[in-house]
Amino acid sequence: MPSSHSPSLLALRAFEAAARRLSFTEAARELHVTQAAISRHVRGLEKDVGRELFRRLHRAVELTAPGRHLASELAAGFLLIHRAVDSVRGVAMKRLRITVEPGFASRWLVPRLGSFSAAHPEIELELETSDELRVIGRDADIAIRYLAIGARRPRTKFRHLFSIEDIAVTAGVRPRKAELRQDRAIPAFRLLHYDDGTEWRTWFAAARQEGFERAKHLYFTDYSLAIEAAAKGQGVVLAATVFIEPDLKSGRLMQIGQTRTTSGEYVLLEGNQRSNNAARAAFVRWVGREAAGSSSLTRE
Repeated sequence: MPSSHSPSLLALRAFEAAARRLSFTEAARELHVTQAAISRHVRGLEKDVGRELFRRLHRAVELTAPGRHLASELAAGFLLIHRAVDSVRGVAMKRLRITVEPGFASRWLVPRLGSFSAAHPEIELELETSDELRVIGRDADIAIRYLAIGARRPRTKFRHLFSIEDIAVTAGVRPRKAELRQDRAIPAFRLLHYDDGTEWRTWFAAARQEGFERAKHLYFTDYSLAIEAAAKGQGVVLAATVFIEPDLKSGRLMQIGQTRTTSGEYVLLEGNQRSNNAARAAFVRWVGREAAGSSSLTRE
């Protein structure tokens, strides 16, 4: 039963950090407390609200629907608190215009943005999701874009964030049958595409497998939709390990076969306006740290 008294601010802060990072360990590091303290605060909060906020999985956690709702509201609330304190201190708000591709935004950037806002409440982000490259300095201050292998390098100043390594995944089942660990299992599935078929043709060539033409196909114009279709059991998709690690850890997705292909890289492009040098530098440093921590999954 939910408690009649209000949860403590410490419990709310611990939950918000754990929800943002999907890790009790990372939340403990951020708040400079022990992992046991974070766990204790979260369990106390769950008792107070009478709802399970996290699902405890093997070596991972994921938010429940009530947990996602509370995390979203708390993130906005803590940001308002930070802004209120800064306004009293006389800290001026700075705006940064960022343009990113939709798939990168939904699968990688947005789940991490809470930590940037918490660290830099004085910086307002204006996030545009578009596949079109904007004019840096005029339409956007920073752009994050995907470069396929062999693509022309940008003329604007840019920096490498991370390479993209793709694996074949479908809806997770337990236990996974041994034959699904073999590349030859792929042609039996419907192939899900988010391009013209180039990515899958590259995979078949790398795996030295036949059957691309005989397989069933389903095409999407959106990367995230193709991944969601795979998670619903509609086929198998090639997905970047850096984007689906939480889904693999939770068992929502599972790898089929063994072959991995490198398709390209993500790069950050930035302008050189003096007016927002400090804000731009803060975001670039933050993205660099987050990208460095986005390592590929350990091979099975």
